[in-house]
Amino acid sequence: MKKLFLLPFLLILISPIKTFAGFPEGEKGFDLKKIEESFKLPCNEIGNDECIARAFGVGACTWVFGIKKGKESKEALRIADEVLIALMKGNNLDINSIFEKDGSIKEVIEKEAVYRINFCKDITKLAIPKLIKKLPEGIALDDERIENLASVFPLQYLSMFEQMKKGN
Repeated sequence: MKKLFLLPFLLILISPIKTFAGFPEGEKGFDLKKIEESFKLPCNEIGNDECIARAFGVGACTWVFGIKKGKESKEALRIADEVLIALMKGNNLDINSIFEKDGSIKEVIEKEAVYRINFCKDITKLAIPKLIKKLPEGIALDDERIENLASVFPLQYLSMFEQMKKGN
């Protein structure tokens, strides 16, 4: 009798369950207002720089997840930027606070953001071939090159913000 009683619980544990590892995307795209209102980071406990680094991690990973999912790079980046803005706005974070006076990103934010962005390194490796459209003649996009490009991806992502700040 005990075995029959435990059977439904065992079936629940081994049954496939649909989960979302990020922000679910519906037919109208991401619910940016919901992200803004619901995705609260513990900024009061960990500090704004840490929160900003986490938001950058989400933004960069949203970009590569979009590319892996089949979106063009520009469209995936637009969505990632919207998610990043919603996270920043929802957590009362100022994008301008990430920069040093010379326009570079604060070292503490850069280090933590790189760490966070590397959480999606495996997906980044899958997205690299879709990001790199053309290489110089004689250069192949082999596994080693993909690994190297995935390793520098976090810094490249962050450098886009520095370039915008510096006006390039």
